[in-house]
Amino acid sequence: MNQHIKALTGLSILPLYFLATIFIGWLSRRRSQSANAFLSATGSLSLPIVVAAYLAANCGALEIVGLSALAAEYGVEAFHFYWIGAIPAMVFLALWMMPVYRASGVKSVPEYLDARYGSAVRLLYACIQAITMLLLAGISLYAMAQMLEVVFGWSFAGSVLLAASVVLFYTLLGGVRATIFNEFFQLGVMIAGLVPLSIRSIHLLNSSGPEPRDHLWLYLPTAAPSAQLDKLGVILGLGFVLSFGYWCTDFVLMQRAFAARTEADARQVPLWAGFGKLLFSGLVVLPGLAAHHLLAGLGHAQRFDQALPALMKMLYGPEMLGLGLTALAASLMSGFAANISAFAAIWTEDIYRPYLHRHAPDRHYLNIGRTCLVVATVLSAVTSCLTFLFTDLMENVQLIFSVFGAPFWAVFLLGMTSRRTSGRAAMAGLISGITVALLHLAAVAHGLLRYGSMLSADFYGAIYAFGTTVLVAIAVDSSSRNAPAVSSGNQLIFTWRAAHTGRKVAVLWILSAVLLTACALLNWIWR
Repeated sequence: MNQHIKALTGLSILPLYFLATIFIGWLSRRRSQSANAFLSATGSLSLPIVVAAYLAANCGALEIVGLSALAAEYGVEAFHFYWIGAIPAMVFLALWMMPVYRASGVKSVPEYLDARYGSAVRLLYACIQAITMLLLAGISLYAMAQMLEVVFGWSFAGSVLLAASVVLFYTLLGGVRATIFNEFFQLGVMIAGLVPLSIRSIHLLNSSGPEPRDHLWLYLPTAAPSAQLDKLGVILGLGFVLSFGYWCTDFVLMQRAFAARTEADARQVPLWAGFGKLLFSGLVVLPGLAAHHLLAGLGHAQRFDQALPALMKMLYGPEMLGLGLTALAASLMSGFAANISAFAAIWTEDIYRPYLHRHAPDRHYLNIGRTCLVVATVLSAVTSCLTFLFTDLMENVQLIFSVFGAPFWAVFLLGMTSRRTSGRAAMAGLISGITVALLHLAAVAHGLLRYGSMLSADFYGAIYAFGTTVLVAIAVDSSSRNAPAVSSGNQLIFTWRAAHTGRKVAVLWILSAVLLTACALLNWIWR
């Protein structure tokens, strides 16, 4: 009887958490009565709130469930997604790209593309990002359903409906402000629920003998696409193309950073969040490594995506299980909410307003944004089923970014470093890069190209897409001798003087040095 009461007490945490998120949305509704406040909240939030939201928006399904599954399948090589695939790009964003975004006066990433290349490139980016957000939101719903199936035995459809309804309700109430404040709350819940599991995982791993999968670099070949992973794919494909493309151009993350009140705060956001990423590397990867030793049916009777909830069910008592499940729910809901709110913003502000219906009253755009939230939720429920086609959801995520993210990263990099890259060249490069990525995917799917893993195929696909985009853009510009260059006084191009003068620049360099040093040490320790 006592055990039954403890179980009910523990599991009651989850519905209480759902109610708390709705309450936060209700509190946010009064300050979300304009289109900008509801969709973007640009320049209105303090640094701690923005840092927590920025980190929580990233630590959704693709982080908590995806990387623990990857650790269970691949071993400690999942750490690459943090120490190679996050920290260097976050430092680059703070020191190089964020100064350009803020100095140019744009309020979003698509606005930068419009100012730099013209409306056609902006529209293409907005459409592709909208599709990507729906796919990523579907992945979050899929991961939530996997968790509820493992613990409660609920059906996939019922689990998707429950999670989607709660998130939709509080985002309709408060818009992106409700999403951001919920992310601040959700981050604390995530840490509280994952820390005990990581501590127990360390004890379990210390009692098991070392394996080749316990090394980051020692057994990794230099360039061998037929291997499960290789150094070329990890360093160039993940560490440069996919990582920089995600952290420096992703609409959701930039939407959070743009919400900071000042330029100095906005530049510090990715650096402070980088320390959070170092913490999460242990909270996520170590339980995945432990799951490999404890859950014999992983990859067969159970999908790798079920590793974390299954491990919680095994190691946590009834009271802690409720907290652990709530932590998973928080991570999944934060990722889902971030993507549907971003879809509403990008559709309303970057597609509907500039191209379909100009000069309407602000209330009209506010209603369009709310309608988009409902549409995005329904479409995400449909796209959640696509994740069943992959061994784990991280393979699905990396495929999306390799096809769409890599070409756009090439265009952003050219745009900020070269004054001569034109809108025509950028569009040609984008179309060519995406086409090559899709052809590469088709060749892999039909067995014409063989890789040691789907993850390795994603890394190489990103390299090919990025390289194609750069080469085609340069070739088009070279053939257009009279292509206009961006003015030397234009703030759309990176300049050292503009980026590294002003308030708190020394703080940026100190934080960056500490982060990169910690990253290098961790790679050496786990080599």
